[in-house]
Amino acid sequence: VMRGIFLMKDEELQFFFQQGTSMIFPDAYQAYSQHIPVAERNDLISAYYSRLTSNDEPTRREAAKFWTTWEMSTSFAKPNVEYILKGDDAEFAAAFARIETHYFVNLGWLPTPDHILESVDKIRHIPTVFTHGRYDVVCPFKSAFDLSQKFPEAEFIVCGQSGHSAGEEEHTSELVMACDRFAGKDCGV
Repeated sequence: VMRGIFLMKDEELQFFFQQGTSMIFPDAYQAYSQHIPVAERNDLISAYYSRLTSNDEPTRREAAKFWTTWEMSTSFAKPNVEYILKGDDAEFAAAFARIETHYFVNLGWLPTPDHILESVDKIRHIPTVFTHGRYDVVCPFKSAFDLSQKFPEAEFIVCGQSGHSAGEEEHTSELVMACDRFAGKDCGV
């Protein structure tokens, strides 16, 4: 059971961290992007990574806050204030932002940009369900659609009222039902 399909492609990273989601959440993007000097804004992931790995603790803390608040601000179809405030939790924000940027600057250590889609034949025999929010602007819906085209044996559930977060009611319900089916529980469906 999978949720929020992300293929570690440059187009996904560009859409969320550079130009794309910025058009949907310009207010949240403004704080995220303006934390970085204009001269470095052409590559926000690298600019944040350099700050998140800085030897200066206040620099790391501030970068983590802005990075994490950006993602938390865009994860629900209907913004969730409690979730957004996770950016203010210095310990959570530092771990979250550093792990993400470390993977992103290394493109997940995948050998080619299309490695996941090129390799899906290796798992097509495994019963699989994946859900994706129609309004997910963190992991663009196109990624889930592309995976569904390469992996037609998988059950692809579109959560038509959801964004990215598994904490949205529709997503949670679909994920629990899928897990229950795999566990052999009667879901009444």
